[in-house]
Amino acid sequence: MSVSNYDYPEDEFDVGDDDGPVPVGVHRAQVPRWRSWVPLLAIIIIVPALAWGAVTLFLNGAGGSGSSGAASSSQPAKSGQAGGNKNAGNKADNAGNKGGAASAKPSASASPSGNVDFTTRVTVANGTNTDGLAKGASEKLTNGGFTAVEVIPGIYENAEPAKSTVYFSSPEARTAAEEIGKRLGISNVVEGTAENTQDAPIAVILRDDYKPQ
Repeated sequence: MSVSNYDYPEDEFDVGDDDGPVPVGVHRAQVPRWRSWVPLLAIIIIVPALAWGAVTLFLNGAGGSGSSGAASSSQPAKSGQAGGNKNAGNKADNAGNKGGAASAKPSASASPSGNVDFTTRVTVANGTNTDGLAKGASEKLTNGGFTAVEVIPGIYENAEPAKSTVYFSSPEARTAAEEIGKRLGISNVVEGTAENTQDAPIAVILRDDYKPQ
């Protein structure tokens, strides 16, 4: 069917381009051209803004981790310093203890009882006419810790020594002999011979000057 045979009257859909804008449809008008630029403008503006924000967040995060790393590195340094101070304090204490031990050694050596061998064999002889003098001296030594004290029976008949004496037969027994002299109040402590020590490491000869304490 041709247009010339169109039997219906013309309406708004039959208007030409010269007579005005041609409607696209019944329910919508023609879309303006500027709307087609909106998505492009949005991309141009939003994408750079998002990129800038991401870079800013990344830099802030890196800076924060760097500062925390510096803080953590400073903490071990402080702990190291504290450890160093602690070690220094310990060294000072050890030095003080060593100094105290060193100062204590002379006092220990000054006291003969510090190195006394109380198991050293000791004989006690009475060179007087006073009965029981040797027995009393031996009991005093036994009560003082000496474990091998022997009383020589009878009266010591040799003329020497003239006064009460503690004889020791070797330098190793000197300390014990000095301790015995101290306990019995005998100041004459000398190294003797096999004769006057009666073959014992230590021999005590009591004379009239001996005063039981």
